[in-house]
Amino acid sequence: MSSSSEDAAPRDLVVGFETYARSGAALVFAADLAGRLRVRLRVVHVQDSADHPSDPDLAGSDLEARYVHDALAGHRADVAGLLADFAGEWSYADESGDALRRITAIAHDCDALMIVVGGPGTGPGTLLHRWSERSVAKELAGHAERPVLVVPGRPPPGHADAH
Repeated sequence: MSSSSEDAAPRDLVVGFETYARSGAALVFAADLAGRLRVRLRVVHVQDSADHPSDPDLAGSDLEARYVHDALAGHRADVAGLLADFAGEWSYADESGDALRRITAIAHDCDALMIVVGGPGTGPGTLLHRWSERSVAKELAGHAERPVLVVPGRPPPGHADAH
C-alpha cells in the first residue's frame, strides 16, 4: 500500500451553519474556497434555541416536533439555495448537542482542512443572541485542533437575516 502526501491531504472544509445572515456569508465563502481547493464541503447545523418554539406549553408535543422538523427543513433548503451554483461535492448534517463538540468532532472525523464559521453580526437582535447563546466562533477559534476561519458578518446578496 503506497502512501503519498496527496493521499493524506485533507479533502474537506467543515462549515458551521446557523440561521443568521453571517452564517450564509460564511457558507458562500466556504463554497468558493472549497471550489478553488477542489475539496468537499461539509455543512453542519447544530440545533439551538432558534430551532425550537419559545412556548413551554408545546414541550414534548406533536406541534413542537412539527415546528422543529419544519425549522430544520427550512435550514436545509436555505443551504441548498445558497449552494445552488456550487459545482463541487457537499453534504449537510443536522446535529444536536454541544455545537463546539459536534463541529470539532466532525472536523476531526473527516480530517478537515479547516472549519469555517460566520463572525459576529450587528444590530439589536445580535446583542440579545450574544447574551443568550455563547459564541461558537470564539470558542472554536480558541479550542479547535485545526484552523478556524471566521468570515465577517456581511450577508450574501439577496439573503436576509432570519432573525
